[in-house]
Amino acid sequence: MGTKWLVVAAVAMACSIVSPAQAITWGEQDSEGKYPNVALLRGIEETTPPVARFNCSGSLLHIDGQKVVILTAAHCTDTWEEEIAAGRLDTVGVSFDQDNLPIPGEVPLRRYVRGGVPISLPEKNAPFAKLDYGLVVFSTTDRNPLGQTIIDRWGSIPGALTPVQVPPDQQYVRDLLNPVQHATALLSFTAVGYGTGERFPIPGQETGPADPNDPNNTTSRIRYIADRLSYNAYNPINDILRLSQNIAKGENGTCTGDSGGPIFYEDADLGRVQVSLVSGGDNPCRATSIGPGFSRQEAFDFLSCAEVAGDASDVINCVESTFGVASAP
Repeated sequence: MGTKWLVVAAVAMACSIVSPAQAITWGEQDSEGKYPNVALLRGIEETTPPVARFNCSGSLLHIDGQKVVILTAAHCTDTWEEEIAAGRLDTVGVSFDQDNLPIPGEVPLRRYVRGGVPISLPEKNAPFAKLDYGLVVFSTTDRNPLGQTIIDRWGSIPGALTPVQVPPDQQYVRDLLNPVQHATALLSFTAVGYGTGERFPIPGQETGPADPNDPNNTTSRIRYIADRLSYNAYNPINDILRLSQNIAKGENGTCTGDSGGPIFYEDADLGRVQVSLVSGGDNPCRATSIGPGFSRQEAFDFLSCAEVAGDASDVINCVESTFGVASAP
């Protein structure tokens, strides 16, 4: 397989943290709420008015009486950790709203529940997609400026606070991509996030990429669905899954703001399984999307820390004791 495509991925990450605003189009808005447990994460500086920077997507991994844990990409949590430690950000906020564009007259950023603690998998090799797993942990008592907790605001939306299903074991993705067992050319995947979208199409084109020079700010905070991503390649040693997003074949794709968002496979027996997350891709996001493939023990060890009893500090302690290093400032 070689490393050339990994090097390309390193300089063209799919998150708004590390790449200029470019967009892949021809996804569809999740206007019917098909993916209510996919969330928008934003670093927030509590100025007057507050300012949000460094957006990523994520999926609900775990919820209990004390905490809500969002799964995202480590290159996102790394940045939030660094910005908070440097005093340039105060917290990470989360919203499960499908449309997060500002409403005229609305207090800026009032919908976002603050208090998220970012935690990265220490053994990651970001931004090359290998083990690019991060968690953001919220307390069930964290609130937005309206006084609402995550449960207050989104608990009544069916499925919003239902955790995603990750692969049941390390062999799941490898077995899925085994050409002896499956016709891999027929496999189809769906990415969901707050950067994928139908934004500013080039005049005269009915299908194709948006203008990569446009900031796309008018829709980058709306939850979009990019389906029909097809299997491209898989590196089992590094556990890196590469998916095709070929607009000529009717495939959608991922780009700015989608980092950390889930990539799903609809299993005939298990139902919807999150088999990867958006970690990177080519520039300008028109050919491939790459992410980790949930087939390394380190990933499962890290994700299991989301389920420990207690709050964010207990999750951090679990990560530190499991991997033997500090994972957060």
